[in-house]
Amino acid sequence: MEQILFGKYIVTGLLGAGANGQVYLARHQILEQERAIKRIPKSVPGSSSFLSEAELLKSLKHPGIPIIYDVEEDDVSYYIVEEYVRGESLEAYVLRQTTISLKFILQIGRQLCDIMGYLHTLSTPVVYQDLKPEHIIVYGDQIKIVDFGIASYISTDGNPYQSYGTACYAAPEKRLGLPCDVRTDIYGIGVILRFLTQFLPSEEHSAHLDAIIDRAMAEKKEHRFETTAQLMEQLEKEMVTGTKEISEGKKHLFKNLAVVGMRAGIGTTHVAISYNVYLNITGTSCLYVEQNRSGDLRRMTDAGRVWVDRRTGGISCGDFLGTASLNNGGEWMERQQGCLIRDFGTYESSDIELEICDGIFLVLGGREWEMEQAMQIYERLRLRKHVVPIVNYGNERAAKYYARHWRRNVYCFPLDGSPLALSEEKRQFFDTLQRRERW
Repeated sequence: MEQILFGKYIVTGLLGAGANGQVYLARHQILEQERAIKRIPKSVPGSSSFLSEAELLKSLKHPGIPIIYDVEEDDVSYYIVEEYVRGESLEAYVLRQTTISLKFILQIGRQLCDIMGYLHTLSTPVVYQDLKPEHIIVYGDQIKIVDFGIASYISTDGNPYQSYGTACYAAPEKRLGLPCDVRTDIYGIGVILRFLTQFLPSEEHSAHLDAIIDRAMAEKKEHRFETTAQLMEQLEKEMVTGTKEISEGKKHLFKNLAVVGMRAGIGTTHVAISYNVYLNITGTSCLYVEQNRSGDLRRMTDAGRVWVDRRTGGISCGDFLGTASLNNGGEWMERQQGCLIRDFGTYESSDIELEICDGIFLVLGGREWEMEQAMQIYERLRLRKHVVPIVNYGNERAAKYYARHWRRNVYCFPLDGSPLALSEEKRQFFDTLQRRERW
């Protein structure tokens, strides 16, 4: 038997459920229109704030914010009856895509600026405070923002609420319990844009967009854009210039990649050689340079696994091409117009010359006793260059742990027998890495 709520809504399904309540799909009996009904039990701590959310939403009129039709309650629960948006969360949408375009990212950014700008310029301004991919619904080429649970009016004393929202997306002032203002939402827009850039193809990478995001996400509020209008203006400029460059065939390719490991034996050389083989097979001319004291290339030569060109010092085996001399690497790079993979071995901050490198592969372990050191090394390196963390030995659990802590992609290098052979699993690994890291 179908459940009927409040004498007019027929519940037809469950849209979602969490620790604090459920969202149902329902149909208005007379109007024959679908509605979403959010239910919060009164037994949930802080459930009374649900009514504050409802009252706030009822006053908002913007195409990017769902319409509120009714607010109801019974003996055990509160209910909000709102517009049903046929779409999916931004998080679910991008995870279904192989890649997304720069144009798509800029469209999302501009719509977020428009919605947040509307909230910020009300007669009594509102700060949303909890922007994250799950709260953005994509339908066609439009978006709507849902879940205004911790949004609040701006008072002369700043934000009176101390709720964090989602910690990994929260602005620094939110995490510290300090007053929030419109720049808190500007930080949130930056977080969403940063999340989306992980899915850009390498040829659409935009240094200008990176700079926009960095400013939006500045640690100190006074270093961010002051208004969403300022942020919107920069995104509009990028829409014109960035997409034009892409249409004209702009490419982005690193010239010097450093590969470093957190300790000896972590698999730095294995990852570096594997990537060299992958690039050469997939059409990018690449040279591996041994810049450590391991002597691995010499041992490979002595074992007869690689061939040495006595004239140039080049070392090759199938699609692998390397050298133990940086001088040879520089000459080769000038001649081939290719890229270098520079294997520094174990990370030692006093010994590694990273300034001329475009990016860093940081190879990490995932055992419990390694995690603190891994955290420290990543924090030191991430401020200097584009760092790509890679957990070795197929340790997916550790990769997910680091990813949650750093709020970014962390890659899990598959268990592998030979760095000189490109397995299908390794090909997929590097395909995904290049797509998400914009190389």
